[in-house]
Amino acid sequence: MSNRKQTPDVLAEMLRALPDDDAIVEDVIKEPSKPARKSSRSVRQTKPPRWEYITVTFQDYKGWRPRFENGLEYKDWMNLPLMYEYINDLGAEGWELVSTSAGERMFGSADKYHAYFKRKGQ
Repeated sequence: MSNRKQTPDVLAEMLRALPDDDAIVEDVIKEPSKPARKSSRSVRQTKPPRWEYITVTFQDYKGWRPRFENGLEYKDWMNLPLMYEYINDLGAEGWELVSTSAGERMFGSADKYHAYFKRKGQ
């Protein structure tokens, strides 16, 4: 083991280069940090937007049609517009489609699809 090269103590060299603790404390005491002053005019009290949500369930009957909205079944839903027409109508009212999911499965394919919409509340 005497043939092994001596590695330098890099950490000790770095610590020696730092000022002592008393000098650091004096610097902190001499120059206290001042909090930034905020003008009451520049700070606005804004409320986060309120959102409205609806869930629409589409079911296949001569094309995909809305059957339920927020869990309530439409009367005569089989005569309502097709999915793309219904979604366009909701978009015109300010609703935004944010998510979709497949519903119950029958015979290997989804029998229902759920669509989730949101818009800024009044």
